[in-house]
Amino acid sequence: MTIIKPLQNNFTAQINGVDLARSIEEKTFVDIQKALHEFGVIHFPKQKLSPSTLSSFTKLWGKPDVHHLAEHTFPEHPEVRVLSNVKKAGKLVGAFRGGNFWHSDLSYLKKTGYVTLLYGIECPSEGGDTLFADMRRLYDSLPNRIRIQIEGKMAVHDRSYRYSALYPERPPLTKSQLAKVPPVEHPAVITHPVTEEKSVFLYKEIIRTIGELDQETTWSLMEEIESLLDNENFVYRHEWKPGDLVIWDNRCTLHSATPYDSAKFRRVLYRTQVSGEVPAYVA
Repeated sequence: MTIIKPLQNNFTAQINGVDLARSIEEKTFVDIQKALHEFGVIHFPKQKLSPSTLSSFTKLWGKPDVHHLAEHTFPEHPEVRVLSNVKKAGKLVGAFRGGNFWHSDLSYLKKTGYVTLLYGIECPSEGGDTLFADMRRLYDSLPNRIRIQIEGKMAVHDRSYRYSALYPERPPLTKSQLAKVPPVEHPAVITHPVTEEKSVFLYKEIIRTIGELDQETTWSLMEEIESLLDNENFVYRHEWKPGDLVIWDNRCTLHSATPYDSAKFRRVLYRTQVSGEVPAYVA
């Protein structure tokens, strides 16, 4: 029996009574998908998933996206990306120190992220949490002065904008990698295609400009908008335990990794994601 327990101001829900390693009945999946659209973030504790079973469950949501920087840790499942500080033969087994800032997955593509699934294998006992922001609630709470500046405007999402500043330990993106992620415009406020709720679809580390604003003014506006997220009414903090599977809807949420002592703790998570549609704004 599927049990859905709302948490954190109805922004997230814990779902019990489902073994995601097994075949999922259509009705059960429909209930899960409805919960995601309603809450924005859903959490399944105590799961036992392999790369294969995680991939199979991901495919229920749509066609898995293979990240443009994927390490192909699992050759048979390139869509399963590893996030980890663990090394084998002196080489990291997956991506390390990624996403320590507010963002929405795949926002720099024409068709942006729908769902992201993150599964905990090894989790630090201190730190390494993931923060989630409800961008629907933020939109509803925006001061009119800010709303006027962004509503109905287009924003330029540019993967290369601050890549070197965000990831100084990584090599620059190659010409081939950059060719896969050219700058793209999306509405600064988007309408959810299922719920029809509006969300702020902005974050400062990838938004080069908004509307007619220049780059400097855009940055200042983005800092002001993100400062509004320093509010427990908008943010859910997930403290990871092995076996946790967290799924979020990138069309109405932002998320951010938090630091941990990588010299003291091992951290290994599997991630998959499914792209959605071209974002739209409906007045």
